[in-house]
Amino acid sequence: MPVRRSLERQLLLGFTLLVLAIITVTVLSLTAFYEYRRHAQTVTHTRAVIDQVRTLQLLERQWLVTPTGDRREAFDRAWAETFALVQDDPQQRQRLREWREDLQRSEGESLSVRLQRTLPVAQEIVDVESALLARRRAVTQERVNAAQWAVLIGLPLTATLGAALGILMLRRVRSLTTPLLRATERVRAGDLSVRVPVTGQDDLSVIARHFNDMTASLQRTVQEQRALQRTLEERVESLVQASTTELQALSQLGLFMQACETQTEAAEVIARVAPALFPLGGSVSLLAESRNMLERFTAWGGAPEGGAWLPEECWASRLGTDHAAGPDLNAPRCRHDRSELGTLCLTLNAQGETLGVVTLHFPDGPAAAQAQGLARRFTDRLALSLANLRLKETLRHQSVRDPLTGLYNRRYFEETGERELARAERQGWPLSVMMLDVDHFKQFNDVHGHAVGDMVLRRLGHVLGRLFREDDVVCRYGGEEFVVLLPNCGAGAALERAESLRVAAGALVLAAPDSSGLTVTVSVGVTTTTGERHELGALVREADQALYRAKAQGRNRIAAYHAE
Repeated sequence: MPVRRSLERQLLLGFTLLVLAIITVTVLSLTAFYEYRRHAQTVTHTRAVIDQVRTLQLLERQWLVTPTGDRREAFDRAWAETFALVQDDPQQRQRLREWREDLQRSEGESLSVRLQRTLPVAQEIVDVESALLARRRAVTQERVNAAQWAVLIGLPLTATLGAALGILMLRRVRSLTTPLLRATERVRAGDLSVRVPVTGQDDLSVIARHFNDMTASLQRTVQEQRALQRTLEERVESLVQASTTELQALSQLGLFMQACETQTEAAEVIARVAPALFPLGGSVSLLAESRNMLERFTAWGGAPEGGAWLPEECWASRLGTDHAAGPDLNAPRCRHDRSELGTLCLTLNAQGETLGVVTLHFPDGPAAAQAQGLARRFTDRLALSLANLRLKETLRHQSVRDPLTGLYNRRYFEETGERELARAERQGWPLSVMMLDVDHFKQFNDVHGHAVGDMVLRRLGHVLGRLFREDDVVCRYGGEEFVVLLPNCGAGAALERAESLRVAAGALVLAAPDSSGLTVTVSVGVTTTTGERHELGALVREADQALYRAKAQGRNRIAAYHAE
C-alpha cells in the first residue's frame, strides 16, 4: 500500500519556507538599518572629535600667542572635552596626553618650535579619526548593499514562492473539488454509478477514495432496497389478492348489518355472508336477558344442531379470550362443541359488555389457530353491529312504548292511525276507535296514593294487551285515558269488544295497604268510520264525545258515537 503524503505536512513545509525567507529578508533589512544608524552615530562622533581637535589647536595657538590664565583654562577645558570624547579609544587618549605633555615640556621655547612639537600629534589624532570614519563607512556600505540585494532579491523570491505555493495548492484542491462537485450533482440526480478520479496519495486523494466507497455502498444499498421493494410488492399483491374475499365479505357484512332493523334480519344476513369466510360452518350464540344462558342466534354451514347452553361450557367465555381446539392442538374442547373439526370460540364484546360467543369450524386445529386474526376481525365487526342493533331497538321501543304500562304511547298511535286510515280507505273496510277512562281514578291517587294509582294503570294495561288482537293498536293516550285502534272492525263488533273490556276491567280486584280490596270500572266510548276519507283527530274527538256520554250516563258503561 503506498504511503500517504499528508497535505497538511506539505502545506506546513511550504509555509515554513515562506516564513523563513521573510524572516531572512527582515533580519538583513534590520541589520542594515541598525548598521546605518550606528554609522551615522559614528560619523557624528568622529566629526565631533575632529572639530574638537581643531578647536583645541586654535585655543593652543591663542594660548601660546597670549599666555594668560584665561587662555590656558579655555585650552584645558577643550582638552578635557576632547579627552572625554575619545574615552572609548585608549590610543587616542594616549596621544592627547602626549600632546599636553609636549606643551608642558616646551615651555620657554619659541612659538614655532612648540607648534611644530604638537602639530604632528594633533594631525595624527585627526588622521586616526578620519581613517576610522572611512573604515566604518566602508563596512556600513557593504552591509547596506547586502541588505539592499537581500530585499531586491528576497522579496520577489518570497512573493514568487508564496504565489507558487498558492497556485499549487489551488490546483491540487481544484483537481478534487471540481470532479467532486460534478459527482455530487449527479448523485443528487440519482446517478450512483459516478466515481471521482483519484490522483496522488495525499488527504484529498483519501477524500476521493472515501467518496467513491460511499457511492458504491449507496449503490449497493439502493439495489438491495429495490430488490426488496419488488419482493414486498409481489407479496403485498399476493396478500391483497388473497384477502379480497375477506375484505368484500367483511364490508358486505358491515353494510347489511347496519341496515338491519330487527334481530331476525341480522341473523339472516350473518347466515348468508359468513359462509364466504368460514365455509365449514359456525354459529353465533347470544346471552339471554338473565345473563346466565347462551341461546343460538344463527348458524350456517355444517354447524351441529344446538340450543341453549351455559356460559361455563365455553372456555372462551370462562377465560375471556379466544380459544382454539382440535385434534392437533393440546387444548380442551368446549362442552357445547359437538363437532370433530378444529374449532375456534371467540367472545362477542362491544362497548365494554359481553354479548355472546361466536363458534367457527375449520379443517383442523392449526387451521383454526392460523385463522384467529380473520375470525377476530369478523367477530369485532359483528359485535359492534349487534350492539348498535340492540341499541336501536331499545331506543325505538322507548320512543313508542309507555314505560308504566308497556303499551304503545300517543306518538305511536298518531303515526299508526294515519296509516290505518289510509289503508282502510284503500281496502274499503271499517275502522273503529275506542276511547276508555278509569272511573274515579283521582280517588285512587288521593285516597290510597300514587303507587296504587300506578298499579291500577299497569293491571288495566295487562288486561288490554290480553283482550285485543295483534293487529289492534292499544295505546295509553294520557293519564288514565286509553285508546284502541281496531282495523277492519265494524261498529257492532267494536261495541261487543268494548263490553268485554268493561266486564274484564270490572273483574279486577286490587289489594291496597289500607283496604281489603279495590274494584276498578271503566267507561268506554266507541266510534266507527265506514271507509270514506276521515281525519284521525276527528275520530278521536268522536270517541271522546261518546266517552263523555258514557260517563254522563253513570259510568261503568259503554256508549257509541251518534252524530247530532
